[in-house]
Amino acid sequence: MSDRPTFNKQDYIYTPLFCEENIWQLCKSLTLAGIPADQLRVLFLSNASKDVVVMNQQFTDLHGAVAYDYHVILKYYPDDNEALVFDFDSRLPFPVDWKTYQLQSIPDHASLPHEQHMMIREIPADEYLECFTSDRSHMAHLPRSEHPEYPCIRAVNPDCSIDISDYWQMDKAIMGASKVYPYEHLLM
Repeated sequence: MSDRPTFNKQDYIYTPLFCEENIWQLCKSLTLAGIPADQLRVLFLSNASKDVVVMNQQFTDLHGAVAYDYHVILKYYPDDNEALVFDFDSRLPFPVDWKTYQLQSIPDHASLPHEQHMMIREIPADEYLECFTSDRSHMAHLPRSEHPEYPCIRAVNPDCSIDISDYWQMDKAIMGASKVYPYEHLLM
């Protein structure tokens, strides 16, 4: 019998269209539950065009794809041989293994125009929890009733504050340990 925790999507804070905050809240919950932060990586999916395609998302029909300006998921390494992905907006299981997520969520780049090729900014969870900041101004077009009920997330340490817009700019060097890769770098 496995001593691995079980994860139920409905047990975590979720607000539609606020993937970056949903993942921040999930990181906080998982680390408070005892999962070591060094086993968690936040992945911002975007590109210079702010036009990345992700399939199997709840916001489209069953076989369609969504073009996001950015999307944020969490990658969890429970051991050396496995990686799981948490994506609140996916139709896939929560979590799902990394290989399945790639095959069923990320389209083959050969079928996409170059400007839609995905880049990934990988951020250690402890850094994300400490430094992430968002005033939600990028979501000002939504009525307040659709914003999360909790206050805006501010950096725990103002000296390391990193705004959401800095994370999604894949060509921008920012402080901290985040790394930017072309999607192909993380295949299987």
